Amino acid sequence: MWRELYPAGIHYLIGQILGSAVLLWLAGHVGNAQERYYSYTLVITGLTGVLVMFPAVYFYRKDRIGRLIGGLTSVEEQRLSIPEMLLLLAAGAGFAQYANVLVAILQNWISSSYGETMTKITSGKSLFMMIFWMGIIAPVAEEMIFRWLIYLRLRDHFSVLVSAVISAAFFGIYHGNVLQAVYAFVLGGIFAWFLEMGGNKWTSVLMHIGANTWILIFSEYAQTLVEKAGAGSLLMIYGVFAAAMIGGYQYFARRGEKRGYRAV
Repeated sequence: MWRELYPAGIHYLIGQILGSAVLLWLAGHVGNAQERYYSYTLVITGLTGVLVMFPAVYFYRKDRIGRLIGGLTSVEEQRLSIPEMLLLLAAGAGFAQYANVLVAILQNWISSSYGETMTKITSGKSLFMMIFWMGIIAPVAEEMIFRWLIYLRLRDHFSVLVSAVISAAFFGIYHGNVLQAVYAFVLGGIFAWFLEMGGNKWTSVLMHIGANTWILIFSEYAQTLVEKAGAGSLLMIYGVFAAAMIGGYQYFARRGEKRGYRAV
């Protein structure tokens, strides 16, 4: 079984290594090496994510054929309606917002340079550019690897809980620092659960897009919002997202019960 996970993650790792190699080459062959390194990081990392989508889709389709033959999944996925998609986006944003609160608390005990590094990477980038690469491309690539492949391959052998925890641990380790590892572990487990309950491979992708996109928007406009609308606006946001999280959980829990908790 562990051999099955090897190709699921190794080509993504190779893609990231190649992207890093290109960044290092650029840093060594242009002026202002460090500044240039951070200038190109976002785009090149995003492009490597696009490249690994192709083998990820190939492996996913190959896995699905095997599951169809073995009776582990149905021929048709559960379709998602537009309201369901919007609920997933909102729930993903909510879980990310509250997970960030956890990270903020942990920062009191755990030092990390992640915030400073991200500031350097995103400095001078437009919000549209960051949403495209970090809010859409990165979530799609990561979900293909960590949920479509790693989680579902684990699910062929283990329970939902065990598979979600192990795949979330891989997802956390991939992020490379303690604070982001905790953040990614929590969200990774949640995404896996919703993927299972939703019965559609795009369930976790929509949640991940909602999570990343919202955090980017919130980081950009939170201070302005407080200055113009007051601190009460933040409480309202947390309340809306709490409702989305609870409503999303209840809705997809019922959906999962109807489909018998089978992997897609």
